[in-house]
Amino acid sequence: MLFLRKIGYDLEKEWSFIKEMPIEENGMTNTLHGIPLCEFKECEAPKLKNYSRGEKTPDWMVPETSLFLWEEGDVVGLFRIRHYLNNELKDSVGHISFCIANQYRRRGYGTAGFKLALDFARNIVREKEFLLSVNTDNPASLKIILKNGGRIIREDERKIFLEISNPGKTWIHLETVTPDNWRIRFKLDERQRRYVSEPTAILARAWAYREQNSRVYLIYADNVNIGMVLCYDIPNMNAYAYSQFCIDCRYQQRGYGEEATRQIIDVLKEDGRFDNIVLCYIEGNFAAKCLYEKLGFVHNGARDGDEIVMVKKLR
Repeated sequence: MLFLRKIGYDLEKEWSFIKEMPIEENGMTNTLHGIPLCEFKECEAPKLKNYSRGEKTPDWMVPETSLFLWEEGDVVGLFRIRHYLNNELKDSVGHISFCIANQYRRRGYGTAGFKLALDFARNIVREKEFLLSVNTDNPASLKIILKNGGRIIREDERKIFLEISNPGKTWIHLETVTPDNWRIRFKLDERQRRYVSEPTAILARAWAYREQNSRVYLIYADNVNIGMVLCYDIPNMNAYAYSQFCIDCRYQQRGYGEEATRQIIDVLKEDGRFDNIVLCYIEGNFAAKCLYEKLGFVHNGARDGDEIVMVKKLR
């Protein structure tokens, strides 16, 4: 299963990849070649996280998100997405640059990873076209970009410049489960399975809670099913339960989960039968905790085993 992750998913494996990556690889530079692990963890990884937020960037640099390409438990590549371009970048590396490790080349990872990077970039880059470049002696990268819709716009002795249309922000929307869409296609990775059930188990749970007005909402990015959530009534708590929320591992860290949760909150608020939404997250799921706090959920002091209870007031 191929997916992209921002830096910090597994710092030691990310360090192992980046310290072995050449200083210059087909036009993509790596100033961290050979870096010690402690320096990477304590200094450089926090810098890269700041750059993705547009914070503490050097004067010559634009905001840039580093994404590692994972195949199950191994890092196979690195993609960099620049949120916008200055004049120098327009004439050099462009919006996206990438590197696939030698041992993973000629296996389709570059083409598939580049498509994932384009999908990610749609929600960051506001220009109508992605601008890219490859060295003239790098036909493999040129082929990858052309396969993903690239068009050559000019070239010189050193570089070929291309563009790809940017259709803009992904449309996140909800659909209730029906006989036509219940065959759910999204994927969970091993880490997610610590926190949420498989899709079929969530549907089974919805059936078990059917007397509590259970309903499953499927989450779509454009026309692709990327996740789901189960809701049901808890009348004795004057609340809706928000349960088993999950986003496909290939589509995380793009703001899709936050947007979907906002929409579900609006649906429940409009329903109007209860005053609160109650949810649980498993202790240690820091990403879930941060998301829910951002959306106004607060810990009410209750626990259910290793699950921490949070509540959001609707009125």
